Amino acid sequence: MSSKRDTQDAHREYMPPLLVAAGDPAGIGPEVTHKAIKRLQRRHEVLDQRPMMVIGDAYLFARHLEKPSAMHTYHIVPAEDFLRDPGYILGHCAPDAGHPWRPIFLDCGEKDEHHIVPGKQGKQAADRALIYLGVVLDMLAANLADTVVTAPICKATAQKAGFGYPGQTELFAAVTGAKHPVMMLVGGGLRVALTTIHVPVAKVPKLISRKLVRETIEITADALRRDFGLAEPRIAVCGLNPHAGEEGKIGTEERRTVRPAVLSAQAAGLDVVGPLAADTVFAMARKGKFDAVIAMYHDQGLIPVKTLGFDEGVNVTLGLPIVRTSPDHGTAFDIAGRHLADEGAMYHALMCAHEISLRRSGQPVAGRLHVQ
Repeated sequence: MSSKRDTQDAHREYMPPLLVAAGDPAGIGPEVTHKAIKRLQRRHEVLDQRPMMVIGDAYLFARHLEKPSAMHTYHIVPAEDFLRDPGYILGHCAPDAGHPWRPIFLDCGEKDEHHIVPGKQGKQAADRALIYLGVVLDMLAANLADTVVTAPICKATAQKAGFGYPGQTELFAAVTGAKHPVMMLVGGGLRVALTTIHVPVAKVPKLISRKLVRETIEITADALRRDFGLAEPRIAVCGLNPHAGEEGKIGTEERRTVRPAVLSAQAAGLDVVGPLAADTVFAMARKGKFDAVIAMYHDQGLIPVKTLGFDEGVNVTLGLPIVRTSPDHGTAFDIAGRHLADEGAMYHALMCAHEISLRRSGQPVAGRLHVQ
């Protein structure tokens, strides 16, 4: 009979766990997570290289599946048991006889959860989503993992439940000490990084500074090299105003802020151009002229990505010491529990997170990480 030490030693050849926070249990997070994992299993990807752990409530998760018996897909472990002895759990879930990892489900469940219903948003469901994130943060703090995929939460109800951040992007920046997280959307043939994230449009002009634009360019360029494998990334920067300001006729932010930041980045050796008109730059990027576009505000960047790749878009948080991705959609309460959700974005979020972590660890990537 092998000892606990033996199981830990045997596990060392594998990558750290890929964590999946199941999101708001009343939304589509559980459904798309399960469907995406089943899709991974069919293609024999990811799970043969590392353990995958879903953090959620087993009872609530099962309610989103067409057949609750599909929970047999997972090795269900109480979250507190895993945190108490992770090496033992990982050792007993490791591949054997050529079979891949069996996905592990870390169950945070309570005895009485009947009041949480798919499609009905509320504080109780938001409370559960925050508990899942808390387990993820505990694992990161204990250096048990460094790669996270987050299913969507409802920001409004989460904030009522005590969530003190505009979104999950800002949470992970705060807990990892990242000074400048950059939200990049990948999908529809585009990579789009955002200079500002979840702020009112009226505040954007005052928030944009030469320093902010320059740092966004630098963080994006570094991520394209390190995480996407592009040795010499080409970046375009959007103007804030229509026609990129038309030399000051339709706004002065481009002359005062964006262009000086671009020139500074060029002087530092980066292949970056701008400011360019937002109504044409995305078409140029999609045709291959640029590897990424930097938008000035949230909707300027997300509208083209979601229009071209709504069911495959991935949010990648740049500038973090960990890898974090998420599907580029919300909780979709209107279809939750109806088995109608498309798992494409979640699948790509899992693949993207895995492949970025491969690159960061210096391991070969089979070329799957691409502009989707």
